[in-house]
Amino acid sequence: MALASRARKIRVADREIECGVWDDREVAAFAPTVVLDCAFLTRDRVADMPLDEYVAANRALTERLLHATRLPGVRLALTVSSGAAVHPHDALDRRIEDNPYGYLKREAENRLAQAAADSGAVPVVVRAWSISGAHVQKPDGYALGSMIRDAEAGAIRIMARRPVFRRYVLAEELLAVGIAEGGVGPAIVDSGGELVEMGELASRVTQVVRPDALISRDEVDPRDPDRYHSDGQDWETRCRRWDLASAPLERQIEITARGVLGRA
Repeated sequence: MALASRARKIRVADREIECGVWDDREVAAFAPTVVLDCAFLTRDRVADMPLDEYVAANRALTERLLHATRLPGVRLALTVSSGAAVHPHDALDRRIEDNPYGYLKREAENRLAQAAADSGAVPVVVRAWSISGAHVQKPDGYALGSMIRDAEAGAIRIMARRPVFRRYVLAEELLAVGIAEGGVGPAIVDSGGELVEMGELASRVTQVVRPDALISRDEVDPRDPDRYHSDGQDWETRCRRWDLASAPLERQIEITARGVLGRA
């Protein structure tokens, strides 16, 4: 049973999936056993709407997750969280105004754990720090997607004047590991992947997408680098546990480019 913010059809590979809208009675009648929750207003929406409306909208989505988790028969409830919940510190240690997105994600993590403890379901949190894949939404808002489009157009301009480090994994790999862990017990899974700075990422994107694309960047001040990423160790440990050969960065770029550039 697929649900979305509005009724529509989506295509995943060669399958067309009908998405309905949330209805308490219909969800209960469906009698789910596994709940996968990706519903949340993202960080970019904070600037688009009053804070109280942003908070209310996301807490309403969390309430739906909790409602589904408590339904009889649900044995696994997985929610997609974010590194913002714990970076650069536990978001609940500060005011909600300081980091609304991270605060509400961390709050949802805790509330899922409690709801699952009450119902007997297994709670799983997968924290997507930086992810890749053919179905990444709003690619222009993120480094990898925007670089792919810029490379295709012939030139990548890196605006960051300080080092910026990220780790990428495929979204489907993160979900697969989360579901596998949920078969064993409660888990919080942090995404990982190879550590890469934006200059190197741009170079590797051009190698895959368009080798003759130009890369430009002003002089970089090495002080105060942007390190929004996990330490990668949790991800590596879990990949070894499930014998998952996580896709290397070049393969991730290829797959992401299919969606971003509309290639078959």
